[in-house]
Amino acid sequence: MKDNKFDIEELVIRYCEGNVSESEKCDVENWMSESEENSEIVRKMYTLILATDASIVCDKIDVDAAWMRMKESIDTCAAESKKNKKKRGWMLWMQRVAAVLFLPLLIGTYLLYVNQQKRDTSVAQVLEIRATSGMTAKTYLPDSTLVYLNAGSVLRYPSEFTGNKREVELMGEAYFEVAKDPSRRFVIATPQQAKIEVLGTKFNLETIDKTEEVITTLLEGKVLFSYQKGNQPCSVEMLPGQKVVYHRACGSIEIHKTDGISETAWKDGKIIFNNTPLKEALHLLEKHYNVEFIVKNPAFYQYSFTGTFANQRLEQIMKYFHISSSIHWNYIDTYGTKNQIELY
Repeated sequence: MKDNKFDIEELVIRYCEGNVSESEKCDVENWMSESEENSEIVRKMYTLILATDASIVCDKIDVDAAWMRMKESIDTCAAESKKNKKKRGWMLWMQRVAAVLFLPLLIGTYLLYVNQQKRDTSVAQVLEIRATSGMTAKTYLPDSTLVYLNAGSVLRYPSEFTGNKREVELMGEAYFEVAKDPSRRFVIATPQQAKIEVLGTKFNLETIDKTEEVITTLLEGKVLFSYQKGNQPCSVEMLPGQKVVYHRACGSIEIHKTDGISETAWKDGKIIFNNTPLKEALHLLEKHYNVEFIVKNPAFYQYSFTGTFANQRLEQIMKYFHISSSIHWNYIDTYGTKNQIELY
């Protein structure tokens, strides 16, 4: 990467927004690897961008007043940072960022950050990230764990991990690359009363409210999957290449072999079917396109599909279903938040 501060800053901002080419992505990640300070700058920028939903900020914040308060905070921090060269560089960098980022979002998230610093620092604050329908999000947790959040999902985590474990809550689907820390296990809680414990690994986790299922796909490392079978606590240790499906209603689990490609393709904006049964294929499409399918002919569930889709319209994929399996479809008039599609 060129040794130019403005080039670096502009690239980091676009990197955090997911708006970079592959070569630019490599440039930023190489720059992050040069020092812990560089990595910390990127992690803080992710927190600032993703910690608050922009629409909430716009509705609740007086932008002019907020800007004046933020400017006062920046000036105060800049004055104090004269005693500390690293802090001065960071604050000057943030002032230039304020002129580039979407202003209401930055003001809201920065004010939250400043207000949190004024509170008792011994108490970690709970942060929440939501990925809106049709969108995915990417962020780093305080321990440098990388998380991709799928559409319609919610992740809650503390601003700082304390004690002997790192615990987060997930509703929906996320892919984790957990930072290794042998002294503190990483724990994910789900609404279905299942917990996943790891030390350092790569895996995908999905919680499904509609069917009360939890699906975990392990790519690297080891995972301890804990669940309830009636009133009896149970657990199973997963190995790479395994997918565990937990059915809360009956307390049973299924273990399948998988390469994980289909289960994690969503984080790269793709849908991959690999001899995928119709029921699972429709579930992937429902998440990606924020629709709901109604299958009128149960015989369709015997079909499986193979194919890779990236940036295709849903109608193109449905045409593929029709050509390969003679499945007819049409949209149903609905006043709900999701479009309904009937298969017959």
